[in-house]
Amino acid sequence: MTTLRSEKLSLGYGERRVVDDLSLDVPTGEITMIVGPNACGKSTFLRGLARLLSPQAGSVLLDGRALHDTPSREIAVKLGILPQGPIAPDGITVGDLVGRGRHPHQGLFRRWNATDDEAVTQALTATGTLDLTARAVDELSGGQRQRVWIAMALAQRTGVLLLDEPTTYLDVSHQVEVLDLLTDLNRRDATTIVAVLHDLNLACRYADHLVVMKSGHVVTAGVPTEILTEEVVAEVFGMPCRIVADPVSATPMVVPIGRHHNATGREDT
Repeated sequence: MTTLRSEKLSLGYGERRVVDDLSLDVPTGEITMIVGPNACGKSTFLRGLARLLSPQAGSVLLDGRALHDTPSREIAVKLGILPQGPIAPDGITVGDLVGRGRHPHQGLFRRWNATDDEAVTQALTATGTLDLTARAVDELSGGQRQRVWIAMALAQRTGVLLLDEPTTYLDVSHQVEVLDLLTDLNRRDATTIVAVLHDLNLACRYADHLVVMKSGHVVTAGVPTEILTEEVVAEVFGMPCRIVADPVSATPMVVPIGRHHNATGREDT
């Protein structure tokens, strides 16, 4: 099984350092959710794990080998990435875009075959986009496009899948569908999944392993029920809250405390 870890990883843009000296073992075969406030370095860290951003210091290891010393094709067969705001070529159809997820598996002596057809069809079916196959991607709604991009990542069939805000543009029902889909993939194929999410409650519900970040560092990491406390939420997000058991999943559910409501549920005046 593919392993992924960062060692004393520092990342940034120009002279601005965003992630500093971050070491993390990504649990193999599990779902890891990364949460934290805006601009804390979540997406930057994910970009570093995907080799979309070169380290300023430290390294990322894929199967024990430095990511930046590994050939791109080898990486693409083992590690898939869905970044924020991907852009499709003008006029490309859904089928052709999802089919590009199979390109890393092609080569001089490896041509498109039935396995590729099956991977694309399964990815389209799983994301509910099979009926969009012939449509141009730029004609779709934001939610439809997001599901198509997820289908492309699924078609790649890698051991590790990195997703930056995969539920962006989706309504609540489709957010749950996508996260259920990722859980199905993890349980069926033992795919290691790392996703950045803003929704704390959904992250806790679906994560085997939760990583809480602030200011480019990991504040705490582990099983959500063990590491997410009211004190952690207050420290990281600056938000008073109550944490109760989710009545559906028994995972931590964060209930914010605003200025206008008290314990009785009546608005303060």
